[in-house]
Amino acid sequence: VLDTHLGWHAQVLHDLHESVPFLYDNTVGAGPYNAWVDPLLTHDWQLFGWSNVAEMTKLGMPGVFTHGEFDTWSPGYLMFLAAMHNSVSRLYETFGNGGADTEVRELSPEQYSRTWYRQDPPWPRVEWSQRNNNNYQQTGLLVALAFAAENRTQLLSNFYARGKRAIAKPLREGPSAWVLPADDRRPEAQAELLRVLGRQHVEISRTSQPFTVRLASAKGPGAAAAADAAQERGAEGDERLLPTGSYVVRMDQPYSRVADALLDRQYWSPDDPQKQPYDDTGWSLGELFDVEALRLVDGAILSAPMSLVATPVAALSGVSGTGPVFLVAQRGADAMLPLRYAVDTAAGGDRISGVKVEATTAAFRSQARDFPRGSWIVTGIDRERMNETATRLGITVVAAPERPPVETRPVPRPRLALLHSWLNTQTEGWWRQRLDLLGVPYDYISTQDVAVTADLGAKYDVILFPPVGVAEPQRIVTGLPMFGGPLPWMTTAETPHLGTIDSTPDQRPGLGFAGLEHLRRFVVGGGLLVAVEDTAELLIANGLTPGVRVTDADKVKVAGSILDARFPAQTSPGDPALPPSPITDGFGSRLSVYSAEGMSFELSRLASGGFASDESTGRPTGRGGKDEIDTPQGRAFPAAPAPPTAERWESLPLTSEQKRRNPNVIPEPLLPRALLRFGDAKELLVSGLLDHGGDLARRAAVVQAPVGKGNILLFAINPIWRGSTIGSHPLVWNAILAYDRLSPEPR
Repeated sequence: VLDTHLGWHAQVLHDLHESVPFLYDNTVGAGPYNAWVDPLLTHDWQLFGWSNVAEMTKLGMPGVFTHGEFDTWSPGYLMFLAAMHNSVSRLYETFGNGGADTEVRELSPEQYSRTWYRQDPPWPRVEWSQRNNNNYQQTGLLVALAFAAENRTQLLSNFYARGKRAIAKPLREGPSAWVLPADDRRPEAQAELLRVLGRQHVEISRTSQPFTVRLASAKGPGAAAAADAAQERGAEGDERLLPTGSYVVRMDQPYSRVADALLDRQYWSPDDPQKQPYDDTGWSLGELFDVEALRLVDGAILSAPMSLVATPVAALSGVSGTGPVFLVAQRGADAMLPLRYAVDTAAGGDRISGVKVEATTAAFRSQARDFPRGSWIVTGIDRERMNETATRLGITVVAAPERPPVETRPVPRPRLALLHSWLNTQTEGWWRQRLDLLGVPYDYISTQDVAVTADLGAKYDVILFPPVGVAEPQRIVTGLPMFGGPLPWMTTAETPHLGTIDSTPDQRPGLGFAGLEHLRRFVVGGGLLVAVEDTAELLIANGLTPGVRVTDADKVKVAGSILDARFPAQTSPGDPALPPSPITDGFGSRLSVYSAEGMSFELSRLASGGFASDESTGRPTGRGGKDEIDTPQGRAFPAAPAPPTAERWESLPLTSEQKRRNPNVIPEPLLPRALLRFGDAKELLVSGLLDHGGDLARRAAVVQAPVGKGNILLFAINPIWRGSTIGSHPLVWNAILAYDRLSPEPR
């Protein structure tokens, strides 16, 4: 769509949606508007929208309005392809029935009431059909086309002016450029981010020699997290020496606004009049990809020696060096997951014997290079095949003459399943899409399949249970009401395009309690179950993860925001000699994560109760001040032992009395532990909306809960979302590739 739009140099792109009565021209929106669009565009939105309302009202068509609830903040809509490329974006929501039949529709008072922006509201009760929908859409389009024809000179002039103003961005509002340094520790993720920009027709340059730039200090919400991220990557001080080969996204180009909008940080004020954001409020791609993106206001960067690069940008790949041992640095690359399946799979799909893949349990140095913990050692494969595989997947491999002297663990080849509910498949679809893009073999199964499969471990080693996207997770168990007849989703002569990925004769049955029991048996037998957001809440509520509960934080407000998260220095709840989890391999000390609604976890060492937030933090009534202790009169009173304390992401240590003959005490090897926790309150917000962040700060974000011989990995964040959370993907990939080595063992 974008290529066609830009190829025609179109001044307007019009998108059609359903279903608001009778026609909602929502381009005008209610605000806040996207902070990176040109004011000339917002003026055209207003002209187009109000003209459409007036003309259709004049034609005797009630229920046409603009303004409404849509905030026009997020650029994640088809129409924003135009808005971010100097054209006018347009969007209609037209009333529909979910089918072509004529039906009597009764509207709610909020839909048919008159307000200042809807002076000719829809009827309270109406007979409506596909024909009515088409009439409104076609009339609206004809009116819009007439407006465009009558105002073609102005539209073309504004289109041209927006392009010129985009090129002048460094001289006006800034910045001058965005720079992605050549020495980023995640080059594969960096290349993916550059490809995203390239698909938006953004011009990308590359420096031909080192260059020193002055850095602009971050200010306001999110600045602390940004500063910590910069310091972790070695970007201290006011100046930075950029190595040769650094990528520069200049802002003196026609499509500067889309690059600036995608790379910059966002801030949605909790005090904004719009209290219900329509979509995500934060999307800073540099943070979500876990790569460095420097915002430079110093115009000197535009004079640095550089040249345009061809797109799509590709990271270095293939094998370098000589020898029969192949080393793959653990840098959190998406390619690590398909690489494991590819190295011992022949072209026809048959397994190749003799190939051995191991992951190191410590960092090491070989061939004059540093390899972090979790890097791979691959043997038993010829160089030609290894080079072809690495090149195809876009990852670098170093050949060595001999195996480095470092302890390792085997990297398995898990049998993988992706579990979905028939309630909704949109949210989990992003997980399915990523696995498909990576070419990873997996089975796509439904909750109905799990309900009738008692021995899931006979088929699978790892089951991914992505978020369903329901407000009441228990509905995943109960499914849809069994009123009326079946709701099939199948391939038939009448519906040849349905049921090609998965099918069912009736979408209504859910997971059921039998399915929950089958999942529990799967984990107890040694499997790994990954649950995210509402599916994690479901497992917790049904007792599958003793010692874990969802934090009750009603005041916290998050709306698709990017938050700061940290990897605890000690990830083992009991024995400090326990090693860090392999799930955290390839990461630094922090990570920016996507949070839909501010969910978090609390941990306990008891199967029932024992959570720190349940403990009283005050003192009883008695003598002294608030911070003093009471003293009973008439006798000496021995000092009480200090109450146990723990970090907010940890479980509270038990007293000797709590341990005494208590069947609820969770054995040490089965204690849940936090692998990732949210940042401190002052640095928690990276991008988007956050209110009452103190209630969320330092809480557990990712928890490993051992159950029997296996594990349940619980995510309060969504690590795979809309192709944008590349930086968080390794949390899932690492878990898959170490599913049988997640239970910590003493060193």
